[in-house]
Amino acid sequence: DYTNLAMALRFLGGALGVPFMPIKSMLGTDLIKKYRFRKNKAKVIECPFTGEKVCLVPSVRPDFSIVHVQRVDMEGNVQIDGVVGEDSEGAKAGKKVIVLAEEIVNSAMIRMKPDSTVIPNIYVDYVVECPWGSYPMMVYNYYDYDLEHIRLYYMQCKTEEGWEKYCEEYITGVENHMKFLKKIGIERLMKLKAKKPFGY
Repeated sequence: DYTNLAMALRFLGGALGVPFMPIKSMLGTDLIKKYRFRKNKAKVIECPFTGEKVCLVPSVRPDFSIVHVQRVDMEGNVQIDGVVGEDSEGAKAGKKVIVLAEEIVNSAMIRMKPDSTVIPNIYVDYVVECPWGSYPMMVYNYYDYDLEHIRLYYMQCKTEEGWEKYCEEYITGVENHMKFLKKIGIERLMKLKAKKPFGY
């Protein structure tokens, strides 16, 4: 396993088109000290400029990167509100990029807030409108977590049988995403709608 920072740097390396990225923080972990990795998952080298030790992690270029965002236009210009994390690098690292968005908006709306455009259309291959696409998780400024459903998932999926039951009821047993949302119920979803000015 890689640390969260290591994965973010691997995506950044993929987005930049370089074969690896340096990371110093892993030098102090048992992942390196006891070398818990398979071969070629990380390397410790001497920096050619300073002579100090540095860890290298291989860049990653997934065949597909799927990112869920607040809004996108039909040309594929992606806007994310709030904390971006490594969504931008993860998308740009993908050989094909699929954007799922809470809403597809016109390009004029995107141009009104250019500072929110974190993934330009040159990286995007497909755009899909998918309201409530992160449910039961949250999307800032759109809806909050459904802790009740997350708890249900956690309790049911402790066993293989429970996982199969959950899967049948909420994943394979529903025809599509809209039928899934209908099963959850509009009243329940409306209770999760974000409240201004908090965003959740």
